[in-house]
Amino acid sequence: MEIFKNPNCRKIRGSHILDVVCAQCKCFIAKYQKVGETNFVKMYNDRIIEGCVDFSQYHGAIFCPNCGERIATRYVTKIDKQEAYRLVPSAFNKKRV
Repeated sequence: MEIFKNPNCRKIRGSHILDVVCAQCKCFIAKYQKVGETNFVKMYNDRIIEGCVDFSQYHGAIFCPNCGERIATRYVTKIDKQEAYRLVPSAFNKKRV
């Protein structure tokens, strides 16, 4: 499995790093900078550090490269008009690094 760096990534102060893995096969999906202690519902594109998907290209959704399970769907947020991925609640596990 190849790991891709995100060219849109920028460092965020006060964030902590999460490893996102598939819930079914425990395959690595992404490394993400999370701000705050709220629920993990969406991943902003500019906070994803690296992942199994090439984030420089447009993707409608993120699928697990191992088992094909859909992890997230891409959308534009209503409040700040940023690109983000809405996560499927039962499709992933997260671990603070």
